[in-house]
Amino acid sequence: MRRRLALVVFATAGALLLPGTAALAAPAGVNPSTVDVTLLPGQSTTIAKNVTTSAIPPNPDLVMLADTTGSMGPAIDNVKTNASAVTNAVLAGQPTAQFGVAEYKDESDGAGLFHVDQDITADTGAVQAGINQWTAGGGGDLPEGAINALFQVATGAVNFRSGDTRIVAWFGDAPSHDPSNGHTLTQTIAALQAANIRVIAVNVGDGSAGRPGLDAPNDGDTQQATQIANATGGIVLNAADNTVAQSILAGIQAIKSTVTPTVTGCDPQLSVSNAPASASVNSGDTATFAETITAAAGTAPGDYHCTVDYLVDGMSAGFIEHTTVHVRALAVNDVTVTEGTGGPATPATFTVSLLGGPSATPVTVHYATADATATAPADYAATSGDLTFAPGDTSETVTVPVVPDSVDELNETFTLNLSAPSTGVFIQDGQGVGTIIDDDRDGAFSCTATAADVLGITAAVANPNDLPCADGSQTVASVSLNAGLINVSSRALTAQTDLTPDNVALPPAAGDHGSSSARIDTTTISTLGLNIQLGAIQSQASASCVAGPSGLAPALAGSSNIASLSINGIAVTVGSAPLTIPLVIGSLSLNKTVVANGVVTQEAVALDTPIAHIVLAKSVADVHGTAVHPNGSPCTR
Repeated sequence: MRRRLALVVFATAGALLLPGTAALAAPAGVNPSTVDVTLLPGQSTTIAKNVTTSAIPPNPDLVMLADTTGSMGPAIDNVKTNASAVTNAVLAGQPTAQFGVAEYKDESDGAGLFHVDQDITADTGAVQAGINQWTAGGGGDLPEGAINALFQVATGAVNFRSGDTRIVAWFGDAPSHDPSNGHTLTQTIAALQAANIRVIAVNVGDGSAGRPGLDAPNDGDTQQATQIANATGGIVLNAADNTVAQSILAGIQAIKSTVTPTVTGCDPQLSVSNAPASASVNSGDTATFAETITAAAGTAPGDYHCTVDYLVDGMSAGFIEHTTVHVRALAVNDVTVTEGTGGPATPATFTVSLLGGPSATPVTVHYATADATATAPADYAATSGDLTFAPGDTSETVTVPVVPDSVDELNETFTLNLSAPSTGVFIQDGQGVGTIIDDDRDGAFSCTATAADVLGITAAVANPNDLPCADGSQTVASVSLNAGLINVSSRALTAQTDLTPDNVALPPAAGDHGSSSARIDTTTISTLGLNIQLGAIQSQASASCVAGPSGLAPALAGSSNIASLSINGIAVTVGSAPLTIPLVIGSLSLNKTVVANGVVTQEAVALDTPIAHIVLAKSVADVHGTAVHPNGSPCTR
């Protein structure tokens, strides 16, 4: 048996006792007692665990059982003298220890065959008093009553505590009768096992005829003490009369302790197993285990916990391990930004999160953008690099510039992709989608105004290109235009166009419009047999954004007015109402409004003849879609 130290000295009342006794070390417990690891879902790690048992088994109830027949005097005196050193040493290793005292002789000694001198107690003074009752004497023939004594101890003669380690330190110099007082060796071993009692057998026999030893052959038995010790997890030690107490202590330390890892609480995301499932070592020695900790597949980011109690002989000795498993993951969000139409680039700012909580060590991850329907560099600036999460940090950002433009187009996307995370961290959501919302209008206003148009010859035209509508103005003092025999003379011709707002990058709003107007103060149309005199004539046309149940929508409007009209001296009242007058040379249309295909055309005066088409004070406004939104309008985006 291995000894913990070469020398220990126990002192009682200043005397040196038990030289050479093995040291009784305090329990070392489990090492490491705290495990902190980072795992990926489905990953395992193995930790070497060392469980150092106490040199004294936990919470012991120690019964000192003595052969008190006539040949045992010197051995009894040794135990009496050193009893307090024994109890103090046991208490130093296990402060909850308690003790009992019993003795046996032989059947011929009547009531002395077996006697309990002190039941289990924490009172060491009472223990010493019980031991002091031992007196060597009697014994009859050579075999004694040890088997009976052990049977009695196992079946209720002493009151062991619940949850204790039960030890009988038996010392004598001769074998036992078998059966003894009706109890056989086999029955006694079974009773000791049932009571979970371990037997330390200290043989003080010297092999002489009068002191043959506990294992001496008798009644057909051989090695009674060895059989009992082996069957109960104890030990047999040989001792001289003056080292019995020392051997009792050594025997206690040599008792096997069985360590069994037991999971007492574990989050369902974790599993913990140990190999071997249990291990037996001498008290004070170290049991070694390989502990495997596994995070279940699919475990979400977070911190998870498990507790393992390394039971000693089925009881908790406080050898508890606390395990924390960190599951960490990275994720990037989706981002939506408005494209913009000018000025500095609009940034798309992605947030990369470390899920499950901060890490105690830095975490890194690579990021890079990739084209989808948006392409770099036309729509955004390609961006890549590495992020570092410092200890305690759970959020970092990546900014991707977006390129503004004024071209109507569909919403476009690109991605920010994560890769190459630090060891022990997995990517839960590694792709962030950047959506660029196009904020350009889905169309444009057009507008134009013409004061006079005679067979395609015009005077006073505002915004002649029509699309897009723009602010414009033109004034002509007078004009005389001919269409064959027809002459058109006009004074003070004006044409105007207006776009509101001028900045089409602004979002659509009610009241946005493209409009046109034309005016002529006086006009004379003359030909053979016909003279038409017109006072002030004017027209207006507009395409405007108005609010409706489904949002803004374009509305077209046109109107005109004729202050006065006379034909060959005959006055005709017109005003703003549409009117068509047949003439010999053709047809005269007044205040004509035409809305077709998204275009409003307002003509104050139109003269149609077989040879000419003459239009005075004409205003046009309309809306147009784009290539992307052919049915769109400037009122939507």
